[in-house]
Amino acid sequence: MPVAPRLVGQVSRRSLLTGAGALGALGLLTACGGAADPAAPAAAPPGAGAFPLTVEHSKGTTEIRSAQRVVTVGFSDQDPVLAMGVRPVGVTDWYGDYPFATWPWAQDELGAAQPAVLNRGAFTGTPDYRYEEIAALSPDLIIGLYTSMDDTQYQTLSRIAPTVAPPAGYPEWGAPWDEYTRLAGRALGVPDRAEQLIAGVEAQLEAAAAANPRFEGRTAVVAERFEGGQSFVRSSTDPRSQLVTALGFTIPPEIDELAGDLDGATISDEQMRLLDRDVLLWNIGFSPEVRGDVERAPLYSQLEVVKAGRSVFVDDPMVSAAWTWGTVLSLPTVIDGLVAKISAVLA
Repeated sequence: MPVAPRLVGQVSRRSLLTGAGALGALGLLTACGGAADPAAPAAAPPGAGAFPLTVEHSKGTTEIRSAQRVVTVGFSDQDPVLAMGVRPVGVTDWYGDYPFATWPWAQDELGAAQPAVLNRGAFTGTPDYRYEEIAALSPDLIIGLYTSMDDTQYQTLSRIAPTVAPPAGYPEWGAPWDEYTRLAGRALGVPDRAEQLIAGVEAQLEAAAAANPRFEGRTAVVAERFEGGQSFVRSSTDPRSQLVTALGFTIPPEIDELAGDLDGATISDEQMRLLDRDVLLWNIGFSPEVRGDVERAPLYSQLEVVKAGRSVFVDDPMVSAAWTWGTVLSLPTVIDGLVAKISAVLA
């Protein structure tokens, strides 16, 4: 699951609506389903003649008849939807204080649209589907890609509008960026556009890997620091690690074993030798001051990767955020900056 900067201690998983509570909420949804905000922006229409269509996802199949009013409920879903030429009427806030929960790399695609922002500033690491607020936007399509969604949540959302859940065949939070992009393209009736965008980012990744053959086969660990005395290491299913492996690196199997089906694991400072690989990457742009806390850890200076100068702190807030989001729109922002840092320490 995504871990919120400065809020890791608050992360918990929970089912928001179960049993009688879910049934009660459904009654409310029926009552408010038509209460659309007349000021809400209209979505830019996808390819003419694309609908109706059917898409497969982790919860089954969904028939989609229109995508004029799209609400995104995943933490980074606005990016692939905007990339498809569709401007949502509602988006979900992740972190960062940008207008309409849209970071600079996606502002051109957002244009003058002003989507409603769900869960603004309320990130805890657990999806909080505001069903009444979603229904009030009168969506004709709900998209939930980078999120978790149990059966009850999916059924409740589907009572509001046709709902697309995360891609099938991947662990929770673990689908690669290109699969999120493909599913958005299929759901919005523009699969060819999705493939073109994917090809563009893949070409950039391939060029970076080709220009840095020394990356191939080296081991790398992506770590973050949210609380004193411990670090969070990202597994190979996490978007941050996926970018690193696309450049030629491998994530050590010990990290994946620790993480299990999750996208990362917490290790104490006493376990810091697990970070001693060819390259150690610290994603700290959301809180650069934690570098001092990392460097004061008793074992840190004893790691061979540190002695060799191959511990890299990615502290630029924009590069760090683009890396964290890991979307078809954000990746071009991070590739050059990250590659330059890694190449410098391996030269």
